Amino acid sequence: MEAQIGNKLLLVTPNCADLAKPNVEIKRFPDGETYVRIDEETEGKHVTVLHRCYPKQDSSLLQLLLIGNAVAPFAKSLTAVVPYLPYARQDKAWKTGEVKSAEIVCNLLVSSGYTNLVTYDCHFLKKGGEHKRDKLTILNKSMGKMLEDYLSRQIADDPVIVSPDSGAGYLVEGRGHAMKKVRGEYVTDDKTAYREVKELSMDFSVNGREVIVLDDMIAGGGTMERAVRLCIEAGAKTVRCGATHGLFLNFADQRIKEAGAQEVIASDTVQCPYSKVSIKEQLFTAPLSSFF
Repeated sequence: MEAQIGNKLLLVTPNCADLAKPNVEIKRFPDGETYVRIDEETEGKHVTVLHRCYPKQDSSLLQLLLIGNAVAPFAKSLTAVVPYLPYARQDKAWKTGEVKSAEIVCNLLVSSGYTNLVTYDCHFLKKGGEHKRDKLTILNKSMGKMLEDYLSRQIADDPVIVSPDSGAGYLVEGRGHAMKKVRGEYVTDDKTAYREVKELSMDFSVNGREVIVLDDMIAGGGTMERAVRLCIEAGAKTVRCGATHGLFLNFADQRIKEAGAQEVIASDTVQCPYSKVSIKEQLFTAPLSSFF
């Protein structure tokens, strides 16, 4: 895709070089702080910024905010394309005093001049399409069907398509089933906070069938690992796993395979060895014209 078409300008940061040619310079000052330079004319343009905010999400988010503040005073409109939106899982306060980080990130984008956000399988939205969060318009695109299509090529018979909980159920809506998941309270230690999966169950049969399990993300891998074991215990012939965002923390990939998964894949919203499906084609061919 060309960087500029008419009065539309695409700004691409270096961490998206695999998706488009970068034209934003990002470096580090000697003290570790971020240096950003935009050598493009932005005045009067509909500007779209393509930028990954993971890994190193804190500094990557700051880079996106710096770009917005530099461009917004001159641009006609400003859209952020963030394939994986960090802090999207922190949209509720489970304990007194907890911070709803997802809400804060959206507010920071608006305060930096962004009016539109395009992202993929955003955890707090629970469905695709267009959404409003105060002054921010969000287009939540889904990789569910593309992940399913990739994994289905390895299977001769029609597979059973499954999501491991209702929150990710929209990934398989109209094509599959959602498991029922019950999480426990947050477990915390000196450095980490997480919620364990207390129970996972299903009210449909996978006996003798090929199974594809799809989720919006694989982070610690506990949910996907439990889903694989449950399917195998219920008589599944094979189990293959796909996720839009593949974080694979603490050897999650190995644990999922050890649980019995025949194949594990992810998209390239987050670059990793399991990125077998790319957002590139969907990103530049889908009708995003209303957003820039």
